[in-house]
Amino acid sequence: MFETLTGAFAHFTDLFTLLLLSGGVLLGLLFGIIPGLTATLAVILLVPMTYGMSAVASISVLIGVYIGGISGGLVSAILLGMPGTPSSITTAFDGFPLAKQGKARKALTAGIAANLVGTLTGWSFLVAIAPQLARLALQFGPFEYVAVILFGLTTVISLSGGSIFKGCIVGILGLAICTIGMDPITGMPRNTFGLDFLSGGINAVPAMIGLFVVAEVFRECENQAVRIMGDKLRVADDSRFTWQEFIRGLPNLIRSSLIGVGIGILPGIGGSLANFVAYDQAKKASPEPESFGKGNIQGVLASESANNAVIGGALIPMLALGIPGDVVSAALMGGLQLHGLEPGPLLFTENPQFVSAVYIAFLINAILMFVFMMLMGNRILPKLLLVPKKYLLPIVLVASTVGCYNLGYSIVDMWTAVVFGVVGYVMGKCNYPVTPMIISLVLGKMLEKQLRLALLMGKGSLLPLFTHPLCLLFIILALLSLFISFRRARRGA
Repeated sequence: MFETLTGAFAHFTDLFTLLLLSGGVLLGLLFGIIPGLTATLAVILLVPMTYGMSAVASISVLIGVYIGGISGGLVSAILLGMPGTPSSITTAFDGFPLAKQGKARKALTAGIAANLVGTLTGWSFLVAIAPQLARLALQFGPFEYVAVILFGLTTVISLSGGSIFKGCIVGILGLAICTIGMDPITGMPRNTFGLDFLSGGINAVPAMIGLFVVAEVFRECENQAVRIMGDKLRVADDSRFTWQEFIRGLPNLIRSSLIGVGIGILPGIGGSLANFVAYDQAKKASPEPESFGKGNIQGVLASESANNAVIGGALIPMLALGIPGDVVSAALMGGLQLHGLEPGPLLFTENPQFVSAVYIAFLINAILMFVFMMLMGNRILPKLLLVPKKYLLPIVLVASTVGCYNLGYSIVDMWTAVVFGVVGYVMGKCNYPVTPMIISLVLGKMLEKQLRLALLMGKGSLLPLFTHPLCLLFIILALLSLFISFRRARRGA
């Protein structure tokens, strides 16, 4: 164990690697601060650009972008009342009123401290739980993998927004797209429509870039979003977030962080729900709940600790089971697959040094995030809100298409991003969610391979899915997830 940690730590002893991690965190902060440029966009955009790096450097930078992107959302949430990421929505409820009261610096400092507490809590659970879950998953065969992936695909329902029917249609379309290309068992081409460039199938990473990044650029261009985002910028003040306030907020921080980890572990839920649940619990536990929404610092602490704790929680099923905990971890999973690494239990036995490097990179990025936010969060980073989007959008579009080309030096990948960008734009206009398609594209090929192997082992029968204990557990979890989603949909109807 000590030798594994020592070997993993050696990856981070040179200055260049630390500069890469610092750049990743700063890029994530940039995308998190500016509304519309979320952590999801940042990670998906950067995945192809890390193709030429080592696997350790690649995942380390992407985790840094992830942490920075989620953390940066509090700046615009507090100063503009416009959350930079969906995970910081409830931060604006009390952060913006505090800024209007002349307490912007206090709110920013409190949010930064909460980010650190939440991130470290998520990291602690990642280190403690992921290896144990991976050991359990070593008992998995094709039938168990099918059950787990089916459970993962139930997130398509929970991520369907206002219409489960539309989400299911999109998810099925994503699964259908996964059947284009070579058959995973026989190696024969199928569903290529006679087009040679489809023989290799549809690469999930350019598709993700198209659905999220390119489609978002199209939407921003349609909205003519060239105004300066900082027209309501609040200047930092001299108020302070004191140690006494931090100590008083510890129960709230711990409770909210645990909520974030728990929700992060559930595949496909993400930080948006976590910050709402944590904010609601903080309000219920407060002796003065009527002050929430009017500038209560506990609201900022609850929201920011919960959304950062989700990061560690979301990585647990991604690393241990190969199931993405949210959209960003799905992109991280795609980044690992680019380097020939398949997340899951075998990753812990075949590449223990890589897993240890992930733990170390996570911790270093958390510290870098805190240092950068404390040094720049009150004065420098808010100035980024003054940059007009008409300068940012072309840079994002060019970087995304170049990144797609760098994946395999193929024009096909660039056109894949453009086509899926149009698809994502049209889906948005028709109120169809794109996230279910992402989940299907990531899990679809794995599901088909394991399902085919299970059918071969069962001689055409899937009865073991309902007789193996682990399979039955995940089938029950999948049915429970579907029941909760449909019940929530009925209540919201």
